[in-house]
Formats: sequence, C-alpha cells, structure tokens
Amino acid sequence: MASAPLIAVLSPHRHPRLRYVLKELSNDLGWRFQLFTDQERWEKTPAQARAKYGWAKTKLPATTWHSHPFLAGGTPTPSLWENVEPQDATDYLSRIFYALSRYEEYEAFTPDAHGRFPASQSKAFEYGYLDRPVVREWALKIAESLRQDFPALPPPKQQDFHFQPSYDIDLLWAWQHRGLRGIAAGGKDLLFGHPKRAWQRFTNKAEQDPYATLPNILALHPRARPYFFWLLADNADSRDPNPYPIPLAQRQIIAALSDQVTHGIHPSYRSSQQPELFRQEKNRLQQILGRAPLHSRQHFLRFRLPDTYRQLQLSGISHDHSMGYAAAIGWRAGTNLPFNWYDLEKEKATGLRIHPFAAMDVTLKNYLKLGPEAAKKAILSLAEGTRPYGGAFCLLWHNSSFAEAYGWGGWWKMSEGLVRELER
Repeated sequence: MASAPLIAVLSPHRHPRLRYVLKELSNDLGWRFQLFTDQERWEKTPAQARAKYGWAKTKLPATTWHSHPFLAGGTPTPSLWENVEPQDATDYLSRIFYALSRYEEYEAFTPDAHGRFPASQSKAFEYGYLDRPVVREWALKIAESLRQDFPALPPPKQQDFHFQPSYDIDLLWAWQHRGLRGIAAGGKDLLFGHPKRAWQRFTNKAEQDPYATLPNILALHPRARPYFFWLLADNADSRDPNPYPIPLAQRQIIAALSDQVTHGIHPSYRSSQQPELFRQEKNRLQQILGRAPLHSRQHFLRFRLPDTYRQLQLSGISHDHSMGYAAAIGWRAGTNLPFNWYDLEKEKATGLRIHPFAAMDVTLKNYLKLGPEAAKKAILSLAEGTRPYGGAFCLLWHNSSFAEAYGWGGWWKMSEGLVRELER
C-alpha cells in the first residue's frame, strides 16, 4: 500500500484496539491510516489528511475525533448502539471494532443445542441489520467525513464484487464406502418406506451415487476456484458421517483436484473440545496432498472464541471460513471482507485470516424452511445489498445438497441460475 493516501492520526495512546481497527479500516478503504502519539512527528509527516483522536491542541488543520474508552480497553456502553446517528468517526470506529472482534461472543450468552453463539442473541439481529455489511457502511461514513474536511483526498478504493463458492464435503458418497453405517442406513430406508433407495444403495455404481456431484460442481464454476473443506474424522461420533479410514478412492479424488480447488480441513464435531483432533485431521489431509493445508471451516460451524481460533493457529491453519450462522443468513461480523482475528482476551491482533460467508444451504432449507426459489430470492437480495461495496460474496454449500432422493429436489437447477446471477 505504498502509494495509498496517508491519513495521519494523532492519539494520546496506542492501544492495540485502536491500532487494529485503523489497520482494518486501511484494508477496507485502500487508504493508509498511521497512528502517532508524538505531535511533532505527526505534524512533520507528509499526509493527505490528518485526524486528531482525543487530542485537544494541534497546530495543523485536522479532523477532530473524540476519544472513546472502548478503544482504550474499556467496555462498550449502550450508547454505542442506541445513538441512531453517531457523534463522529470514533463511534463508527468503536462499532467496527465491536463487530470484527466479535466482542459479544465473549460475553455471557445462552448457547444453542450445539454449543454455538446464536444469531438471535447478536446485536445485528436485535437491531435488524444482519443482512447488511455494516462495517463497510461505517467505513465509508468515516471516509465521507474525511473527504469533507480534505477535498483533495481521493475516493476510497473500489473493490470488485465477486462470487466465491465453497463446499463442505461431509460425505463424498451417500451409498458407497459406508461400511456398517451404510448397512444400518439401508435398513432404516427399508423400515421407513424407502425400499427403492435401499435397493439402489447396494446395487448402483459409484458414479450413480446421489452425493457424487463433484464433476457437476466443478463445471458449475468455470470462473471461480471453489474451496473444498473435507471432513476426515474418525468413527468416534455419529455427527461425523464420513467413512474412516479414508477410502483410497476418496484420497485419489482429493489429490487429483488439487489444481482445480483450494483444499481445507473441516474439523470434526468434537474438535473444539479435543484440540488434538485439529492436528490429527490436518495431518490426514496433508498426507493426501503432500503439503500442509492452510484453510479450515468447522463442522456444524461449531466454534467458541477464543479457544477454537487459538487451536487452529497452533495447528498451522492461517485461514478460517467459519464466520457465519447456522440458523440465519447474513454477515456475522458485519463485513464480507476477510479480516484478521483479534484475540480479545490477549488484546492482540493475530495473523489468522477470517473469511466470512453470506449463507448456507442447510440454513435456507432446514432452519428457515425455504424452497429453492425462495432461497434464491433471499440470497440475491443479500447479494444486491452487498454488491455496491464490492468484495467477495461467499456461499457455503454441500456436495450432498443436490440429492433429490434426500429431499433436495430443485436445488441443483436453482443453483445453476443463482450462479449465473451472482457472476453477472
């Protein structure tokens, strides 16, 4: 960002929260915010714009921002949310930090059935803006204020809107390579009125399996490189349905796809409580690929802060893609842009890159009870609210979510149309 416009910010302190939020603001706007505590250095540094953060006396013209205790390590006050129109940019900075740091997930909450922080207890849900990339909106408010005081400051960087597909592959085959679990599932089909499905399970070829959709998925995305997150758990928990040991056929498929997709791990249901599973499952994928995977997304989106993210870092993961809700669509952290995780307990910015997603197929069908066309409409509405701000628009789909035999009739056709709309 050497050629980016410099905004010199004078502050009486350099608290990590303030440094962090200014850095993330730089990434969003394409400007370079530099923090100073020495007024003389601040005055002598060439800059396209200057801001005073809680600093009363200066010699040069500057935008004045009041100080906020929240950005110096304090706790947020209700006024941070109750003010419809913030006083100045500092209020926007405080809101941005609250959203990106996931501050509310460190406070007391009632977890859902899987131990997750529920969307319904978030400020975004309570105040009705979960469907908006509000961090991006607040960043532009700050930019607008600066440009009013410094008209020569160029407009913020315009980011290109682009669709980013991603797939969780819990189970590569519905019927093949299932062992005792497959036999049990076939028995259930017979008992509960699905004799045709039971017969197909034991007679169809692998390419006829309803979950064997990877060739179609790859053909659906000629313009984008999808993420594939692989569940490679052992057989210790029924909520991890993948076969184990990992079948040779699956290992060969994963290795063969390395030039077409970005592979990541899909840490198992128990991984947040048993950190050693992160390393075991990462090593399984590493042995298949011949290199260490860097990307991850939690199975069931089951993570707790800060523990899960710390364990991912200790396991060598540098990119997490779990930032979204299971029971609602929208922007959990208020942004569609990747951002660095801030460890609130340690008051420290980290190198773990967080990649938000907008919506999950299971959310739309099972939680919100939407049919294919209603789901498409909801996603396109979310996309249109995000498109003006640019950046990635990521969806979380499953390879199994096109299987008509398992209740997903019409979802493949809908997805084809949806991708065309998102890539226009």
